[in-house]
Amino acid sequence: MGTVTQYELAWELYRAGLNGEEVGKRVGRDRATVYRWVSQIKKLGIREFVRRKKECKRRRQPRTLTPETRRQIEEIRRKWGWCGQKIQKELRENHGTAVCLMSVYRVLRQSFEIGSPWKHYKKRGDLTKASVPREEVQHDTVDFGELFAYTSIDTFTKEPAVVMGMNLLAETGVRNLRLQQAYFGEVATHQSDEGPEFRGEFPAAAAGETGSHRYSRPYKKNDQAEIENFNRSLRKECLGWGKYTRNQLDEVQARVDAWLAHWMFERWHMGLPDMATPAQFTSAWYAERNQEYVPVAFAL
Repeated sequence: MGTVTQYELAWELYRAGLNGEEVGKRVGRDRATVYRWVSQIKKLGIREFVRRKKECKRRRQPRTLTPETRRQIEEIRRKWGWCGQKIQKELRENHGTAVCLMSVYRVLRQSFEIGSPWKHYKKRGDLTKASVPREEVQHDTVDFGELFAYTSIDTFTKEPAVVMGMNLLAETGVRNLRLQQAYFGEVATHQSDEGPEFRGEFPAAAAGETGSHRYSRPYKKNDQAEIENFNRSLRKECLGWGKYTRNQLDEVQARVDAWLAHWMFERWHMGLPDMATPAQFTSAWYAERNQEYVPVAFAL
């Protein structure tokens, strides 16, 4: 029995006095489906209902991606490890190619091992978010063997700074902080964990004369969420999970500086409106307030 015939037969049986369960047995559908059909037929009439159902059967098949577009998706993924949303925007903005998100993820699933893009993460609690540039800068360090990355990020604009160091001493933390402060300028609040590199004179140096310093709360992962996300990107997109020796300090710093320029001007950020780059977002924010701002990337 054709689907259209099922609709018409179900309607005739219902009009003859059979209930939904009896009609369902005759047409091979469950009771809920029958009642849904009947409800719509009463509103539209049997002819209009059947016409719409026929139209639904003629849905356009998804467009086949060109080999070039597939190559671009795979190349962007291999180079930066980006998620589907960022790849989609990169294709639209810099390659002039409009691709639906499902198509991007279809290519990624065929070529890479990825998790579900629709996974929902449990919310751990509300956080106080910065509302202006330089309201809060978070600090942390990342272990790369004999080298350590001293990382910082403005939680509002997502502008980062990274200085490579050779130890986790407080005096090194203060020295690298000075370099980062020259980039960020005046900051209202600096935040860090309670690692040895952020003790000693670090809190006073971070606070300065007009700002303040605070330690993140132990076992509260959300307190340092912005810098932790940045650190993960630093590993994934730039330095990897390998170890580096002290004689590689200049080489590693140069790699990081180049990546920071990419982060500022080319990398789409899901934490900013319309997945803008930090440079685009900060420029627009200052322009709306008739203030001049020239975005630059941190570099030693």
